[in-house]
Amino acid sequence: MMKNGRSRLIFWVAISAICLGCSPQPTAEEITAKSIQKSTQETSLSPSNLLIEGNKTPLNVHNGNANMSWHANVERQRYYQIQVATTLAKLHDGESDLWDSGKVDSSRSVNIPYQGKTLKANQRAVWRVRVWSDDAINPGAWSQAEYWEMGLLSAHSWQAKWIQAEQQVAVQNNDAVEHWMRLAADLTNPKLNQSKRDTQHQVLKQLIEQPTAALFRHDFHLDGRKIVKAKLHSTAAGYYEVYLNGRNVDDRIMDPGQTDFDQRILYNTDAVSDFLSPGKNTIAVHLGSGWYDENIAFSRWSNPDKKSSTAKKKSLSYGQPKFIAQLHVTYDDGSSQLIVSDESWLSHPSPIVKEGVFSGELLDANLAIDGWNRTGLEVKDWQPVRVLNQWPTKVLEPQLLPPIKAIKKLTPVAMFNPQANVWVFDFGQNFTGIPTIDLAKLNLSKDQAVYFRYGEWVDTFGNISLKSGGGAPLLKQVDGYIATGDEQGTWTPIFTWHGFRYVEVTGLQEQPALDAISAHLVRSDVAVAGTFESSDPLLNRIHETALWGYESNLMALPMDCPIRERAGWTGDAHAALITGNYNYQMGNFWQKYLGDFKTAAYVAPAVVPGKRTHGGNFDWAAAEIIIAWEHYRHYGDLQLLQNQYPSMQEYMQAGEAKLENSLLRAGYGDWCDPVVKPGTPRVNGRCSPQHTTPTITSSALFAHTADLMANISTQLNKPEQAKHYSQLFTRISEQFHQEFYDPKTGHYGSQTADAMAIMFAIAPAHLRPSIAHALNENVIRDWHGHASVGALGQTYLYRALSDFGYANTAFNIFKAKGYPGYDYMFNELNATTLWERKGFYDPQQDPDGTEAPGFSLNHPFHSGYDGWFYEGLGGIRPLDDSVGYQHFALQPEFVDGLDWVKVSYQTHYGTIKSHWQRETDTVVWKFTVPDNTVAYVSVPEINAKGAKTKQPAKYSAGQYVLQINLNGT
Repeated sequence: MMKNGRSRLIFWVAISAICLGCSPQPTAEEITAKSIQKSTQETSLSPSNLLIEGNKTPLNVHNGNANMSWHANVERQRYYQIQVATTLAKLHDGESDLWDSGKVDSSRSVNIPYQGKTLKANQRAVWRVRVWSDDAINPGAWSQAEYWEMGLLSAHSWQAKWIQAEQQVAVQNNDAVEHWMRLAADLTNPKLNQSKRDTQHQVLKQLIEQPTAALFRHDFHLDGRKIVKAKLHSTAAGYYEVYLNGRNVDDRIMDPGQTDFDQRILYNTDAVSDFLSPGKNTIAVHLGSGWYDENIAFSRWSNPDKKSSTAKKKSLSYGQPKFIAQLHVTYDDGSSQLIVSDESWLSHPSPIVKEGVFSGELLDANLAIDGWNRTGLEVKDWQPVRVLNQWPTKVLEPQLLPPIKAIKKLTPVAMFNPQANVWVFDFGQNFTGIPTIDLAKLNLSKDQAVYFRYGEWVDTFGNISLKSGGGAPLLKQVDGYIATGDEQGTWTPIFTWHGFRYVEVTGLQEQPALDAISAHLVRSDVAVAGTFESSDPLLNRIHETALWGYESNLMALPMDCPIRERAGWTGDAHAALITGNYNYQMGNFWQKYLGDFKTAAYVAPAVVPGKRTHGGNFDWAAAEIIIAWEHYRHYGDLQLLQNQYPSMQEYMQAGEAKLENSLLRAGYGDWCDPVVKPGTPRVNGRCSPQHTTPTITSSALFAHTADLMANISTQLNKPEQAKHYSQLFTRISEQFHQEFYDPKTGHYGSQTADAMAIMFAIAPAHLRPSIAHALNENVIRDWHGHASVGALGQTYLYRALSDFGYANTAFNIFKAKGYPGYDYMFNELNATTLWERKGFYDPQQDPDGTEAPGFSLNHPFHSGYDGWFYEGLGGIRPLDDSVGYQHFALQPEFVDGLDWVKVSYQTHYGTIKSHWQRETDTVVWKFTVPDNTVAYVSVPEINAKGAKTKQPAKYSAGQYVLQINLNGT
C-alpha cells in the first residue's frame, strides 16, 4: 500500500469493537491518486526550514559540531545528504570544501551534528541538504542554501575592551526625586510598623546614593568603499541598548538574559550593514543596572549598635555596570575595518536618574540630550571612560535563546478614582509588562512629576495594594516621569518590568483619558508551539490562565513570580515544564537554563542563576535531570545530554549520599497544596505541604531521576552507569512502596503520592490499576471531585487517572464547583492568573473587600495540569523509544461533557493536529501526521465486559478522519 503525505487524502472509517485495531484501507482509486501525485512531486519537493542550533542563519555559533535540522517534506525520509561549503558559489558548483556527509541511511532530520572541517571565529558556512524518500531511487531536489556564522570563539577573538563610566553620578535630590524614592521604599505606606519603617529608611539611603544609568558614544569614519557585510558583537554586564546612527540595532529589551555573570555572560551578534553609511558614523550604548547591579531589593540590615564584624557582608551585586562592543565591517575588495569599545569612547549620565529591576525607573526629561546617539553632537560635556584590565566574567557565550521582547499589547478596561487625584487603571488581566504613556494626553507642565505604581489587587474602592509582593523585596514597583512641559509622543521604561493588573497614577490634577496608558506583555520571545481549544468555555479559560502565568514568567529563565522574587526556582521550573514544552518552542530556552545549573554554586541548587542561589533540597533540583531528559525527548539533542552529564552525575552522587534507608527525608515537598477549608492556617505556615510529606515527594522524584539517568546513560553508551542508576531506582522504589503503601486503603496516602507512584512506575505494575482506583475514589469521595495536589502533583495527577480509565474524573476536576476549584478561583477570587495559594484568602472573611491577599497572585508552578489538555484530551504524546516526535502516540480521551476538542503541536518534523467532535454516540476524529513521522493511534474499544481498552494502529504521514462508535455497536 502506497501513501504519500503530500496528497492529504481524507477517508472515513467506521470503528466497532470488532475492527478497532484495523488500519485504514484505501481504495484502488485512492492508491492510484497517491501514486500519481508521488511521482510528480518526487523531484519538485525539497527540504525546507533549515535550522542551525535551532535558529535560522545564526551569526554567533560556538558549537564546533553545530546541530542541523530540516523538514524533509516527504512521507518518509530514507536517506539524506548534507553539503557545506565556504561560499555559495562553491556549494552550487558541487564543491563542498567544508563537509559532505555523503548518502546517510537515516530518517532523522532533527539535530544532526556537523562533522566537517574545524571552523574559525567569524567564519561563514553555507549548507544545503537533499533527501531520498522511502521508495525512491533518485534523491529529491537540493534545498535552498542557508548559512551560519561562527562567533568570537575565545577571549583572544575579542579586540574590544570592557568599559564603564569613569565615575558614576547620583542625581541631585529634589522633591520629585525624593517622592519617587519614598514610593519605591514603601515609606508612604501608613501601615508600616516602626521596625519595618527603620529598615525602609535604610533602603531610602541606598536609593539616594544610587547613580543614574549611563550613556556612551563613539564616532568613527567609514570610507566610500562598498560594504558587503557588517557584524556587531556586543553585550553588557547590566541591561543595555546599542544604537548605530540613532537607530536601535534590535528590539531586544531587558538584555542580555540573566546568568551567573561572574561565570558567563551572553552576547549578541547583529547584522548591521543597513545601519551604516559612508563617512562619519556613531555607535552608542545606553547602560542600566539590570540583574548585574541589583543589591537593594533583598538587602538585610543589622543593628548598627551591634559589635562590628570582620566578616564580609554578602552582596547580590556584581559591581558597576559595563559593556563591550566589537563591530566588523567587510568591504567588497575583501578588506575589513574594526571598530571596538576602548578608551576613545565617551560617557555621560543618563536622564534615567534612578532605575532597578525591582524598584522601577525615574526619568527626568529635562536632562535628556537630543541626538545623544547620532553624529554631529557637541560632546564637550562628555567624559572619558574607564577601560577594564580584566574581564568581569570567565567567558562570553552566544545568546541563542530568544531575547526578551514586547510581545502583546494590552489596553485598560476600566479606571477607578478611589481618592482625590489618584487614578487606577485596570487592565483586566494580571501579567508581566511595561507601560507606554501617551505623554501628550497628560497635559504636563514643566517639572511636573507623575508616578506609576503597579499591583495585582485593588480593594472594593479601587485602592491599589502591594501586599501580594510580600515583604521579601524591600523595594516596590514604581515608575516616574519628570516633564519638560512640552511633551510629545510616548514614554516607556527600558530597564525594568513589572508584574501587575492595576496601575495607580498620581501627580496629576485632572483625570487622564483611559487611553493615555497602554502596556505590553514582555517575555522571552519563544515561538508558540501548541494550541488548545474545546467546546467548554471554562476549560478554555483554565488553559488561557495557565498561559498568562507561564508567559508572565519567561524572562530568560523560568521565574517563580513577577511581583516578588523573580527567581529561577528549580522546582517551579520542573513543576510547569510540561506546560512550557507543549505550548512554546523551548529548545534553546532550556539549553540556556540548564547551563545555569552548571555554573551554580551548589550541586543541588534551589535557585539558578544568580547570587540568591542556595541548595540542598533535591526535590527542587531534580529539575536539571527532568528538563534535560524532556528536552531530549522533544528535540532529540544528544549533545546537550553529553554536555550536561557530568553536572547531572554530581547531583545524583550528592543525593545518594543523603539517602537514609534508601529514601530522601527532606525537601520543600508538594508546595502550596490546598488547605481543606479556605482561610485555614497551614500546618508549618507559608506553603508547606499539608497532605504529602516531603519524604514522599523527594524520594519519588529522586527515584524518577535515577530512572531517567539510566535512560540517559543508555543513550550515551554508558552501560555501567545505566546499570547503577537502574538498580538505584529499584532500591528506592521498593523502600518507597514498603513504607508508604497501605494495603488496607490501596494507596500511598495522598493524590500526589499516588500519582507519582503510578507515573514514575514506582508502584508495582500489578497494583497500578487498583491504586488508580483508590486515587479516583479519593478525588470523588474525599475531595468532592477536586484535586488536592500542590505544585509538584499537578503534572502527574490527570494522566494517572485517565491512563487507567478515569478520564471523566480528571476532566471533572476542572469543572468542580466550590473551593479549591477553578470556578471558585475565577468567580470568588476574581483571579486571572494562578495564585500561589488559593486558600490563604477567604473572601467570606473579608466582606468589605479591603484585606489584600499576602501571597503572589501570579505563580505558574500550579500550571502543570495544562499538559493533560494535550496528552489526555488531545492525545498527543511522545514515545519513550523515539525523540523529537518522529514516532508518537495519538490516544485522545473522549470525555463526557465535551462536544469537541482541537489540539495542535508543532514539532521539528511538522505540526501534529488532533480534532475530535462528538455527534450523538459517535465521535468524528480528524488528525494529521506530519511528514517523515509515524503515529501510533489508539481509540476506545468497548469489549464484551463493557470495559474500555486501547489498541494502537500505525499511521504514516497524512490527514485522516475516523468515525468512532462509542457504544461498540
